[in-house]
Amino acid sequence: MVIKQVINNNIAISIDSQGDEIILIGKGLAFNKKKGDEIDNQRVEKRFYLEDEGLYAKFKKLLQEVSIESINIADDIISLAKRQLEKDLNESIYISLPDHISLAINRSKNGLNVKNGLLWEIRKLYKEEYMVAEKAVHMINERFGTNLGEDEAGFIAFHFVNAQLNSGMKTVTKITTFIKEILNIVTYHLNIAIDKDSLSVFRFITHLKFFANRIFSQEINDSPEDPFLYEVVKERYSQAFEITQKVKQHISKQYSYHVSDMEATYLTIHIQRLLERKN
Repeated sequence: MVIKQVINNNIAISIDSQGDEIILIGKGLAFNKKKGDEIDNQRVEKRFYLEDEGLYAKFKKLLQEVSIESINIADDIISLAKRQLEKDLNESIYISLPDHISLAINRSKNGLNVKNGLLWEIRKLYKEEYMVAEKAVHMINERFGTNLGEDEAGFIAFHFVNAQLNSGMKTVTKITTFIKEILNIVTYHLNIAIDKDSLSVFRFITHLKFFANRIFSQEINDSPEDPFLYEVVKERYSQAFEITQKVKQHISKQYSYHVSDMEATYLTIHIQRLLERKN
């Protein structure tokens, strides 16, 4: 195979024998290479091909933002999940999981540990996914020297759940409407027209999907709050926090659902990321 496009020293895009684009990953794979150069197959560690063109485009963007190590560990974890859960996983997990792992590693190295407000529910409702996620956390800690724990296992388990989520059409319609409403509120107060194909918006929508599914399945959130993190986020991300309050009011009025301080914290963090993309 020959190189069609160089992403960085470790990642290149080529064309397979079927004429389809394929992403090749390996240490030094594309070092000092250019379009048209032959690829050393012995350097190829991972091969990625996503059937969904939209997801494939997002994956290519992701490759420019996260490390090759995060991509590799996520792929290993997804393979583990497929074997042990014996369930099909949506291709979107190849974007959401490495992105999440990359952020989790950075948070850990900076000493910022985020509590999972739904840990109890995840353990109870998604036992198999959580057990696989515990193994995933062990793999991450071994490979990166981090000290991620049960909260992170809960987050990763939810990625497995989201990737196999098959809600009925009625619920899907509700979730879609909910996401549209929240996006409208956020974009109005940010005073921007966001790119719904962008990676940052994809992240936000993924979070909203979790959130909406919890609301419409009437899951009760009685997890302990983290008042310290709430106050830090409130003070540090004041503009995003104000927008979160608008979202909270809408959800209370429209869906009779009380958004907890923990849920408001996560919403604020995601809105802040959109705000940073704006500036």
